[in-house]
Amino acid sequence: MIPFSIPPLSMTPLSLIIASSSVVLLLTAGYLIGARSGFVAREKLRAVAQQQRQALLLARSELDRNVETQELRTSIEQALAPLLHREQLSIDVSSLKTGKGARDLTLLLDKIAEAGDFTTVVLSNSEGLSLAGNSGAQDIDRLAANSSFVMLMAERIGNDQFPAPTAILARDTDDRTTLYRIFDVEDQKIALTAIAEGTGLTPTTLDAVLAKVSGMLTAGHEN
Repeated sequence: MIPFSIPPLSMTPLSLIIASSSVVLLLTAGYLIGARSGFVAREKLRAVAQQQRQALLLARSELDRNVETQELRTSIEQALAPLLHREQLSIDVSSLKTGKGARDLTLLLDKIAEAGDFTTVVLSNSEGLSLAGNSGAQDIDRLAANSSFVMLMAERIGNDQFPAPTAILARDTDDRTTLYRIFDVEDQKIALTAIAEGTGLTPTTLDAVLAKVSGMLTAGHEN
């Protein structure tokens, strides 16, 4: 009986090359698959980041528009505030029922002070004499004297070429604003002086009440 044996396996150089090439191909394929997966993932992340960036820019732009709109609304409200204030003052004073005496003048000035948020309202003539003041008025005689000086100054400012001013605003170191509104009642120069905290007064603030004040002074003269 002839003995049978399996010859040992031997790899030729060609076999080694084929095997090595197969391993390299497998590794390369795995790398390419991993690289492609990583590329796809990075592209997705980049797309998400781009969307988030666009959303952030859109939100910031919307916020800027809202801020600009609010600033514009605030500017308009500030510009219209003196007009609305004057109109409200006119409505409040026109509805006031008064008589013809000094007491009714005080009531009228109280109403003006309340409606206009004035601390002091004084009515005086060109000689520096006070005609009336609101109930909470302070330094009435001093204000009447100051009003006389202001009326004299306004008269001197006016000439043939430049008309005399009828309203003068003064602001003091305590951040109070004083409005001197000069007008005529028959042949007399009268000043209606109002003091308020801050800078809310304008030269035309008291225009709405002049007709009422003039009417009461005229009625008082007739009596």
